[in-house]
Amino acid sequence: MFDFDYVEVQDLVTAWLAAEGLALLRNFVVFVLILLVGWVLSRVARRAITAAIDRSHLKPSPLLRQFATNVASKSTLLFALIIGLGNLGIDTSALIAGLGVSGLVLGFALKDTLSNFASGMLILLYQPFDVGHFVEVSGTMGTVRDMTLVSTILTTPDNKVVNFPNSAVWGSPITNFSASGTRRVDLEVGVAYDTDMDHARRVFLDILDENELVLEDPEPMVMISELNDSSIDFFVRGWVETPNFWSVRDELLRQIVYRLDEEGIVIPFPQRDLWMKNEGEGAA
Repeated sequence: MFDFDYVEVQDLVTAWLAAEGLALLRNFVVFVLILLVGWVLSRVARRAITAAIDRSHLKPSPLLRQFATNVASKSTLLFALIIGLGNLGIDTSALIAGLGVSGLVLGFALKDTLSNFASGMLILLYQPFDVGHFVEVSGTMGTVRDMTLVSTILTTPDNKVVNFPNSAVWGSPITNFSASGTRRVDLEVGVAYDTDMDHARRVFLDILDENELVLEDPEPMVMISELNDSSIDFFVRGWVETPNFWSVRDELLRQIVYRLDEEGIVIPFPQRDLWMKNEGEGAA
């Protein structure tokens, strides 16, 4: 059994506090002040990044804006924490080295996730699309429902939700149907060979002109595209505002069918002439 002299221990503690306590209290107060200054600077950094983005000619997505401000803010806080711990006498070099080793290990373990993260950063930087755009990615068409740094979520026209890893999105062709304010409706219509081509062209132009959603500039266009096996094919083209594309396309097709029927212009079925030879003809 050990016998403790509590009076002696109390004297040692009192002596230690008298010698080191003031310095420890001072270092703790400085530590708190450093963290407080770091917090203030992180707020300043967040506002500065936001202001710089607003003043720039870039138009980053909300996710990229949030990511940039968070990186600036959290990096400032981490830097202040390391300085504060160093002021308390803690060896921060070992902490930094440990973070580096941990980062390396996590990098190997999460290489696919990091690949998606890097692709997500490129998507946010170059902005081939944004939330709400109608796009085609890897053969799948849909509206961009959500974007994160690791994945992109599309909602297809039949309301299926498709989740793409960003590495698959960035590594494949991306068609954005919503990036421009206008789109061209391209229709190809065939008429019979005995049709008056000038008459048919005037009918198509009338249909385009009568639709109020078809823009006057660029000017609508009708031209012969091909002399097909069973028909003379026309390109019927008109520009519309992007949100009106599908409704205008549907209406133009309906009007083409009705007007051609009224004008007596035939949309021919595929046909082929067959010549049959009688083997008995010409026999002696």
